[in-house]
Amino acid sequence: MASCNNEVSVYVARGFDYREVKLRCNSTGPHGELLLCEECEHKRARIEENSNADNAWLRSAGWGEM
Repeated sequence: MASCNNEVSVYVARGFDYREVKLRCNSTGPHGELLLCEECEHKRARIEENSNADNAWLRSAGWGEM
């Protein structure tokens, strides 16, 4: 998935408060998580749904991942 130029807001603890940090889409967050904007998250979800459907079809035919 190609990276886009959108920014993702992440809230990072700073003492007893939190501050907003804006990072680029498709980068790694402060806790190691993948950061995706709403557009890219929809694309990723659609790709995962298609992959799951393909694997389900292959399993029903006796092939594919177990």
